[in-house]
Amino acid sequence: MSVAVPRWAVAILAAGKGTRMRSERPKVLHELAGRPMLDHVIDLALAVARPHDVVVVVGHGVAEVTELVRDRGLSEVVQEPQLGTGDALRIALRGLDARPTECVVVLSGDVPLLRAATVRRLLDELDAGAAAALLTAELAEPAAYGRVVRGADGSVAEIVEAGDAAADLLAIREVNAGTYVFNRSALVDALGTLGQNNVQGEYYLTDVVASLTSRGLRVSAVRLADPTEMQGVNSRADLAAAERVLNRRILDTLMASGVTIRDPGTTWVDPRAEVGPDAVLEPGVVLRGSCRIGAGARIGANSVLDHAAVGAGEVVRPLTFLTGE
Repeated sequence: MSVAVPRWAVAILAAGKGTRMRSERPKVLHELAGRPMLDHVIDLALAVARPHDVVVVVGHGVAEVTELVRDRGLSEVVQEPQLGTGDALRIALRGLDARPTECVVVLSGDVPLLRAATVRRLLDELDAGAAAALLTAELAEPAAYGRVVRGADGSVAEIVEAGDAAADLLAIREVNAGTYVFNRSALVDALGTLGQNNVQGEYYLTDVVASLTSRGLRVSAVRLADPTEMQGVNSRADLAAAERVLNRRILDTLMASGVTIRDPGTTWVDPRAEVGPDAVLEPGVVLRGSCRIGAGARIGANSVLDHAAVGAGEVVRPLTFLTGE
């Protein structure tokens, strides 16, 4: 009996140092909602692929990042020296040589807010016959993002990095979000054409798009309705902004399930926490780690619970610190 070839492999690009974080810790290991940023991206990868079909490209902080990668049951490849995103993906494919998948999803280790449903929209484009698909967004201030240049038929013709773009291209408001899916054989051919003739002197993954279209292959774009999904983390301010987005998602989910949250602007809940219906979280509550809050419980204002359990109907007084460890 023949064995079906798995559809998707995932390459997570996580080799960068993150200079603007001003930290000795690798950027992708900075915590977001109580877990390393990379952990959230791994969750996304595992929503579309099996663990042995996911490879993480590591570079700065190899030992620390590799420890997390292996703890999650994934494998890693090392990019050294770091010659750009195109080079990183070429190295990732070497790590996937023994995994004969049809297509490759490319994620970034510092973009932790993407939803699995969004990635699946990209996969649908390959099912419809595209050789590649990428996420885009329309921004009022595109800043340093690569600009998406479309052809007459609406498909993507090329991506031009801001540092290499002329004034007319800089006026384009549709930008590359940095998440891609590729037909694997087409990708391998395109990566072989990449050069370093650009401002950075690097192998740009974005140049793969022009290589594909020059051979008559179609590249599709999926535009994000919510550009916060593409929000990358390059600084401490970016990290705080991403944490606010993720926390608000968690609170919205809890409120939709029947939890009362008096002031979402001052309430912080770890994604591992469980809160029962009709529970009340008063302003300033912080739930860290795997807290368990029973149905109808009330957590008083400005209380901090750390891996703690509160039974159904119980009341925690304001200004309480409660730990279950």
